[in-house]
Order: sequence, then C-alpha cells, then structure tokens
Amino acid sequence: MLTAPSLAAAGYNDFFASLQTVQTTVQTQVERFQELMLEIKRVSAAHQDDESLRRAGEIALKLHRVHTLLFGGALMAQPQEGTTTSAGSAAAEGDAIDLDGAMAEFSSLLSRTRLASTEAELLLAQASEELAALRAQA
Repeated sequence: MLTAPSLAAAGYNDFFASLQTVQTTVQTQVERFQELMLEIKRVSAAHQDDESLRRAGEIALKLHRVHTLLFGGALMAQPQEGTTTSAGSAAAEGDAIDLDGAMAEFSSLLSRTRLASTEAELLLAQASEELAALRAQA
C-alpha cells in the first residue's frame, strides 16, 4: 500500500489539491443554491401577478438544473467508454491495487465535476441576477 510520502513522490499532490479546490467550490455553490431557493420563495410570495410568477418559474427551472448538477450525480454516474472500475481491476489481479487506473478514473471524475461546476456557476449567476431584477420590480 502506498503511503502519503510515496503518493507525493508519485506526483499526485496537484491532483489532490485540485480535488480539494473542486470540493470547496461545490460546497460554496450548494450554499448559494440554498440561499437562492429561500429567496425565490420570498420573492414569489411578494409578487403574485402572472408575469412575476412566470419569471419566478423560469428562475426555478434554472435552480432545478443547478440542483441536478450539484446533487443528482447524473454526470458522475456515466462511466467513460473503455474504462473499468478499479475494484474490478483489483479483483481480477488479486489484492493488487491499480493506482494508475484509479487515478485515471478520479481524473475523469474530476474533469466531469469541473464541467458541471462551471455550468452550475453560470446558472447560479443568471438566477441571482434575475431574482434581483424581480425583487426590484415594484
């Protein structure tokens, strides 16, 4: 089994730093999502006309997509073609750990997570702007 120093020697420090960065970004996005959900409830309650409710519905659809990106895991569940799970590889080879295979899988997952995070960030910004405009409507 590889220890932390041997992992560092293998050049995985950047990878683990990237994982931490993505985790922090996603946590921030989850918090923003929750704040926007509360805000849309407040704004919808304050503006009951048809146009305001339609706009609130459109914002809610953006937030639904953000929810799917952050919590749904749809992108995370899609394996890349030609990849096997490291558990399957390890079982095939006995107790050996395929660290390179596992790192390739994690890299792929990290890439997909970054793409989902970028899309979520754009949707959160749009929803925030639209909510501010709706809130300002008198």
